[in-house]
Amino acid sequence: MLFFLKKLVPLPLGSGILLYLLLFSTSLFSQNSPPVYAKVLCVNSPEGCECKFPEKEHGIRVFHGEAVILEDPFSKSETSKIRRSKESCHYPRINLKPLGYQHAFRPMQTSLDHSPKPLERFLFQEDLERLSEFQPTSLGSYYPTYYHLALEEAFPGTEVPAYSPSGKEIGRASATFLEQVRWEGSGIAKDGKKYHFAGEGKYELYDLEWGWGAGYNYQVFPYRTLAVSFKDLCEKIGSRISSCNKSKVIGTLAFISKIKEKKIKMQNGKYHDGYFCLNDTGSPLYIRDDRVDMFVGVHGGGSPYQPQELSRNLFLDAGINPLYPSDWKLYSSEKERFWCPKEKLPRNPFSPSESECKLDYHAQAPEKGMEMKIFFRKDGSLVRCRT
Repeated sequence: MLFFLKKLVPLPLGSGILLYLLLFSTSLFSQNSPPVYAKVLCVNSPEGCECKFPEKEHGIRVFHGEAVILEDPFSKSETSKIRRSKESCHYPRINLKPLGYQHAFRPMQTSLDHSPKPLERFLFQEDLERLSEFQPTSLGSYYPTYYHLALEEAFPGTEVPAYSPSGKEIGRASATFLEQVRWEGSGIAKDGKKYHFAGEGKYELYDLEWGWGAGYNYQVFPYRTLAVSFKDLCEKIGSRISSCNKSKVIGTLAFISKIKEKKIKMQNGKYHDGYFCLNDTGSPLYIRDDRVDMFVGVHGGGSPYQPQELSRNLFLDAGINPLYPSDWKLYSSEKERFWCPKEKLPRNPFSPSESECKLDYHAQAPEKGMEMKIFFRKDGSLVRCRT
């Protein structure tokens, strides 16, 4: 609305006509502008926070991290009208965090080939031929999120210098893009440079098809690479691997039957076979225990804070829904979430008992879990993907 006030030129007409023009411009802007998404802030409240219905004493409960649409983004009142699904209510404006996005960006409209690399690329011929003979070992259910390469065209803004670990300026890119590189791990700038986050606000340039994995010369590939906690993986299978550590399990071949059963048609026209390589990892604050991050190239990462078209990827289109921040019901700060202790996790997450923890995704989104299996050869060695 302020935009129109600044651009409005007083006309030698009656004030009624001027007011009509102003209201018409504001209405036109509201109708044509993309929706404004916001993140609900509601910390230290596992029961959620009240969002009131207008002219009624009661309301609904909203939870920290939920994605809502601001129906009055230009209002200056203390409360804002928000929409969640088909319900609208009023919530304190101070407890809403609007989040921007590039509304014209379409991640699925890319010339990059996102077809899964054939298994021949990752397995030795002998392993490939005997794959059906290997002993599968279930790791239990894993709960997915998606990650991708950040693209500067989706995160434009003020250009700032990017520095290498030695302090040398290696390029310039938008600050919002570099922030996404820190979050996603890697990204491609508008000038074609590929940045990899090197820690402590520094970056490295690389020249690979997609990007580096978690070390040992492993690369990431869309719809084949999974990021897991290798420490927690070792806790699950350490009894079968002497002195288990990342170097001994990175690249583990994994199979998710739900992916195969969904018959997800990939870019090359073939159905996904359900096989993946565990060759990447993520922040231990988020990728831990039974959490898995699925690499989807430059396709959408499933964010709930933008229109669906901007978040799409082939797995999400097929109904493989990721965890959302609101699948954790207790936060002590905006990003600090509560994880249920392992000894309190529900044995049956679809029907937890009173004494079991219900505050995280295990009980809140049990349907998102997918059983993951890995393989051992007859001699007891772990089947792993090649670099």
